Amino acid sequence: MQNIEQEPALIAPRAKFGVHLREYRKMAGMRQKALAAALGWSVSKISMVERGERPADEEFARAADTALGAGGGLLGRWRETVEHAAHWPVWLAQLAEIEQQADILCTWQPLIVPGLLQTSAYAHAIFSGKPCITDEEVEQSVAARMERQRVLHREGSPTLWAILDEGVLTRLTGGEAVMAEQMRQLLTLDEHPRINIRVLPRTSSLTTGLQGAFILAGGTGMPDMAYLESITMGQLTADSGRVREVRLKYEMLHDEALPRRASIQLIREMAEKWTN
Repeated sequence: MQNIEQEPALIAPRAKFGVHLREYRKMAGMRQKALAAALGWSVSKISMVERGERPADEEFARAADTALGAGGGLLGRWRETVEHAAHWPVWLAQLAEIEQQADILCTWQPLIVPGLLQTSAYAHAIFSGKPCITDEEVEQSVAARMERQRVLHREGSPTLWAILDEGVLTRLTGGEAVMAEQMRQLLTLDEHPRINIRVLPRTSSLTTGLQGAFILAGGTGMPDMAYLESITMGQLTADSGRVREVRLKYEMLHDEALPRRASIQLIREMAEKWTN
């Protein structure tokens, strides 16, 4: 079994390059087989680059630019990928890479809106609270978070089940306008056929999950994994015992959470409260 905690960084931004490669290829009206023949690569390698499972180099980006008539667009995208990768900490790069591969994500958040569901203003407020962080670092962090969210809106996106503590809805983060926008965003996202948002009510006496947020990830061709959040960083593990323990916590939280309709009604009420 892979030891995710000891692996070198998996460069998640390469998945971004794969998305753009696929978009340019489709705009050019080319199938993977035709592009593979033009570049002298196998179809499987083209497919792996598009899925973000294999990195591309500068030579590949230049050749793809020429074959697809992208006018330097792919080379520029490749350079952005390299630049962004340098700013991502190891654990975040690993998490984003796994989110790209997963078929289903289950997350619990006792304190803040999950990163995949945050508005840019809410994310800005969260990152701004980090001691000694610069404005540039805040903007880079927000941009990285928004980039991660693309996974929910691409073709074949993973199913996301999110459970939030009710306190997340009532805790003033970034101001009332920011909270109102964030509540409206949750309402909009819940309309997505693959996104389900539940709220754990304040009346629940369940203490499971108070130790911190987590994400469970599973998918074809990958081991089940758990991401455990701490104050300073996150930790990924594929250890079956630890993943099983986190899954049990999630199931307990899910059983205690409000039904979907009641959860959305509560979020709607909070959106109105923060708006007024």
